[in-house]
Amino acid sequence: MTDARIKDGQVHLGASWYPEMWPEEEWPKDVARMKEIGFTMVRMFEFAWHRFEPEEGKYDFDWALRVMDLCAEAGIAVMAGTPSAAPPAWLTERYPETLRVKEDGSRATHGGRCHYSMHSEKYRELVGKFVARMADVLKDHPALHSWQIDNEMGGTDYSDETVAKFHGWLEAKYGTPGNLNGTWGLEFWSEAYNSFDQVPLPGIGVGKKHHCSLVLAAAQFQMDGWSEFMKLQCDIIRERSDKPITSNMVGGGLGHMNWFQHNRLFDRVSTSMYKDVNHYHFNIMHLDRMRAEKPGRPYWHLETAPNWSGGTNIWNIHHSAAGIRAMTWKSILLGGSMMLYWQWRQHWAGQEMLHGTLVTATGKWRPNREAIGQMADEYARHGQWLLDNPPQQAEVALIVGSEADWAFAVAPMDDIKYVEWVRDGHYLPLFRNGIWRDVIHQSADFSRHKVIIIPMIPILAADTRKRLAEWVEAGGKLLIGPMTGFRSEEFTAFTDREFGGLEDLMGAESSLRFTAHWVEDKVKVVFDDGMWSRTKSTCEGFAPTTGKALAKYEGGYGDGHNALVRNEVGKGTVIAQGCPLDGNCYLRLVNTLCREADIAPVATTSGDVVVVPRAKNGKVTGYGIVNITEKAQEVALPRGGRDLFSGDTVGPVVKLEPLGVRLVVT
Repeated sequence: MTDARIKDGQVHLGASWYPEMWPEEEWPKDVARMKEIGFTMVRMFEFAWHRFEPEEGKYDFDWALRVMDLCAEAGIAVMAGTPSAAPPAWLTERYPETLRVKEDGSRATHGGRCHYSMHSEKYRELVGKFVARMADVLKDHPALHSWQIDNEMGGTDYSDETVAKFHGWLEAKYGTPGNLNGTWGLEFWSEAYNSFDQVPLPGIGVGKKHHCSLVLAAAQFQMDGWSEFMKLQCDIIRERSDKPITSNMVGGGLGHMNWFQHNRLFDRVSTSMYKDVNHYHFNIMHLDRMRAEKPGRPYWHLETAPNWSGGTNIWNIHHSAAGIRAMTWKSILLGGSMMLYWQWRQHWAGQEMLHGTLVTATGKWRPNREAIGQMADEYARHGQWLLDNPPQQAEVALIVGSEADWAFAVAPMDDIKYVEWVRDGHYLPLFRNGIWRDVIHQSADFSRHKVIIIPMIPILAADTRKRLAEWVEAGGKLLIGPMTGFRSEEFTAFTDREFGGLEDLMGAESSLRFTAHWVEDKVKVVFDDGMWSRTKSTCEGFAPTTGKALAKYEGGYGDGHNALVRNEVGKGTVIAQGCPLDGNCYLRLVNTLCREADIAPVATTSGDVVVVPRAKNGKVTGYGIVNITEKAQEVALPRGGRDLFSGDTVGPVVKLEPLGVRLVVT
């Protein structure tokens, strides 16, 4: 039997497969097709709880072992998913308290998936018991490559049990109702509580009208519940197996699920991503984030459609074979080492029969078989080089955070949609201008970067403030703002200084906080040399102390106030940005700091072209290049080289066909 266990010298291509849906005589046919196309990985079992345990305490893992035997014989590794996303009917009938309760008080019913409460102690007990049994049975199988916890976790619960846990969580954090009232300022509107049992558990998201601090606390409580649920499964598996553990986050890990917090529990960062070819650029920020989250460990891309998506309505996600190749290579070149398609074989029943797959329910190949087979061959030939020459460590970092998304949802400012604003206004200008970058959380290690950009992070933790000051003192270049650091960790306004002491780092005090809402056409930010930008939303005026003004507002409430301040701190520099700027003015600030930090653009592109410098021992050894548009593009590299795919000599100017891919070794 072939040992298909984890091999660090291999880049994996594969798919999700649900053998529990098929007669056993079909299994060898599917495995043979996977081997034929060149797949090296299959993801299984994440919805198969009923098949494993058809009645409480009666287990059947033999079928899974037989499937894994077939995979091992074919040299195909297995990612085993714990099936807690889909509890069986006997469980939800016998233990209805395990079902999730919605914010309106209605309880979820059986069917579909993710209808459980992650806070339920009974569900945690049942999941723990099952996962222990599963890990005991599968842990030594030669096909086992890794573990996946649950599937695309997310959501909230409002059951009586969960509300009681929330009250305990508040008591542990604040001690007494009086301390809670004082910390949150709850005398306003007579919101103060005499006991923790009186505190409601509100929903999180746009339009929630409860006290801002309460909603942020509720969000963090729900996240802590998820982390506890994930940690339970991770701990049980790690007691029995040394295989890496992961879980597939959705939405790029921002939004209402704080994957920065949860991913600390896992060995690899993984994702599901389904953006279509017209929005491939939306993925880049999230892939940069995944690469930076666990330096030195390639991330895993566990789901995208192999052709079209059809969970509800059909949409032709990749448009063509060139599209799926561009999407797949984009993910691998930016720092991944695994791409799995969802899914292998078309469901013959159920909710997602319309979804694109590699094989139909009758066993026929579907579109993109040739392109995916070509990539499997390319992975086999070039995977070792990719792993030996990972993406170069970026020296520029953009800080983002789920907590910021919560904050702008809880206390909306104009029409701000956090993820869109930070992506379009602060991230994409870096990408489109060849600035090689990481996307990190404020809790990350800053020492790997020379330039850090922190826009739209209302809450900067005390530890973050301290570490930022030390990093700047040591020579770091910081662009901070707009709308950053103006709320306390309890999401209250500061009452001594508008930024709670961050002013010392910025070299300026606030002179006026105002809005440009509905008068955007009358307000300008004008630089000393006459360059100017429009602005929008909430703006900050500055009164320099140790800093020097770079630009002023013209028009509106802030007329004459300073909009930008530069401050020299120790060996480093801080530029405080008081308001949103257009792309050219924003890039002017970024490029200034990059030049001073001796950071040059990695390439010059004519449009949306992904350029990834690959490096060994700190020296750039090649470039991964992907045209993510359906029109011809070109890119100018620092030097030319040999394209590993074609064998041709190319560059330094590389011409790319629509959705074209190059791997240039210099």
